[in-house]
Amino acid sequence: MERTGLLYDAHIPYHNPLVMGTALKYLKGLDLTRLILGGDFADFYKVSSWSQDPKRKPFHEEIDIVKKELGKIRTMFPDIPIDYLEGNHEARLSFYIKQKAPSFSGLIDVESLLDLKSFDMTYISNIKRLYHHQPPYRLGKLFVTHGHELRVSATSVNLARLYYYKAHCSLIVGHHHVSECYKQKKLDLKYDGCWMIGTLGKLQEPYLPVNNWIHGFAWVEHSPKSGLFNVHNKIIMNGQVKNS
Repeated sequence: MERTGLLYDAHIPYHNPLVMGTALKYLKGLDLTRLILGGDFADFYKVSSWSQDPKRKPFHEEIDIVKKELGKIRTMFPDIPIDYLEGNHEARLSFYIKQKAPSFSGLIDVESLLDLKSFDMTYISNIKRLYHHQPPYRLGKLFVTHGHELRVSATSVNLARLYYYKAHCSLIVGHHHVSECYKQKKLDLKYDGCWMIGTLGKLQEPYLPVNNWIHGFAWVEHSPKSGLFNVHNKIIMNGQVKNS
């Protein structure tokens, strides 16, 4: 069985360093074979199309802080593959270039801006995979998404159930900063499901001060041979790691 750690929605530089440190320390003790940054690791606030607070950090400072955090993670996990999954916040950069500076299209992207090659990290876009008729990233029979790829409404009562019935397969999701699980027993008595992972970012933001966000991360055991998997969904409360 391979062991993969998953970190979602850090939104650096607007992350929670203590929570990030708690998650990384826990994962360090698991003898991981792979680590996945599940999207929105960077916030890319200054290239957002939403109205912006001028007091927030300039874009170059955002990038510098993200790269420092990437360096810390690579130092902590020097010998395993690390995959950086595109989230909707990383996608802000390409949208910004298309709208504001189309002449720079193809010259600047997330991989080069964050210098991911120097950290020996692989950048993966499920949107591009789907566009080219390729399946999304997966660990065995578990598809790994950020969540924006499926366009599910955040106002739904049971998001995990909605994601499952949109995908019709087992998947793991971030994006909404909540911790949920939905399992479906099929006619062959096997189970599919959807697991939603909490955030490593702040639990309150001015645009959504009232919410049900929670800190969390996950790790997955899976068999490369059979594709069978087991999801360990964790939350962090008062500095303590607990089962979701």
